[in-house]
Amino acid sequence: MGCDTELYRKNYEFFNSIDEYIKYDELAEKNGDNNIHGMDYSFINIFNEQKFVDLKKLCNRFVYLVDALRKRNEGSTFNADYDFDYLNYWLNARIHEIDDEGTCKKLFFQNLRSRSNEILIYSDLSSGMYDIQENELKDMNILYKLHKDFKELNEKINESTPKEEEYMIYAKNCVQDYQKLKNKCTEVGAKFCKILTNFKDKYEEIDLCKHTFEGKMRKKLPSLESDPNKEAEVCKALVIDKDVPSPQDRSVYSESDEGSFDIDTQSITIGSVATVGMSIIFVMLYKFTSIGQFLRSQMNKNERVWENLDEEMNPFSHSSEYEHFNSENKMYGIAYNS
Repeated sequence: MGCDTELYRKNYEFFNSIDEYIKYDELAEKNGDNNIHGMDYSFINIFNEQKFVDLKKLCNRFVYLVDALRKRNEGSTFNADYDFDYLNYWLNARIHEIDDEGTCKKLFFQNLRSRSNEILIYSDLSSGMYDIQENELKDMNILYKLHKDFKELNEKINESTPKEEEYMIYAKNCVQDYQKLKNKCTEVGAKFCKILTNFKDKYEEIDLCKHTFEGKMRKKLPSLESDPNKEAEVCKALVIDKDVPSPQDRSVYSESDEGSFDIDTQSITIGSVATVGMSIIFVMLYKFTSIGQFLRSQMNKNERVWENLDEEMNPFSHSSEYEHFNSENKMYGIAYNS
């Protein structure tokens, strides 16, 4: 079946709110599989009977997505500038994944809308639905995947215990997809180049060297311009204040101090033991040897010398006292006679 395709009409404006659209896309995948009440799915067989189950699931998710986007704005309106553009891209991309040749997107949407009361009321939506040319759809898919991998990268980095082997997978995916599109930005009419530049700015704002990953060596994210298979660079070591000893230095200092303390303790112990030992030897020599007899005789002579000296000093002491007594009597006598 030949489909009337068009060049992409917009300038990728919905990518300015891509994080929000990715969130609703994930909600549709998770919660949008329920069958739509009163929906006649038989039209699917017109397009591809072999892919009926997959296309039926796509219909359910598309209707869920339309309803979710409408309800986020107080349940009343769409953001017409972005929402319809995103919904058209989403339908083109998902149908292309299931049937890349046989199913025309605009015609499929018209049949779906005519059988679904949930989207029948949105007449403006019809004007925004068309088949995007395959080469542009391919670029849009790469750009969408680029932002989705970036979202996963951020989530992995901000986990309580980040795992390098996990977040680096998404970082390398970003590098590969960025380079695929970057090479096309020199071509005339590459509308996505501004979006790609904005993406680069967001990516380069992530500084893994500021993160602390317990038990892990910190590494930089690979540059978007580098080889995605190149080993990630290790963050530069922090400058250490030379005046403040590092933990390793403190350990060395502590061991040195302990060694000095041990040496001092040994010196004191040896000196004390030597002193006590000499005292014991001296006592034994004094009591039980001829050297001790000699020392005792010398000490006895010294004692006799001191005794004689005391005796010689005593007369002087008595005469001095006598003279002092007489002088006092004379003083009393003089005072009495007067």
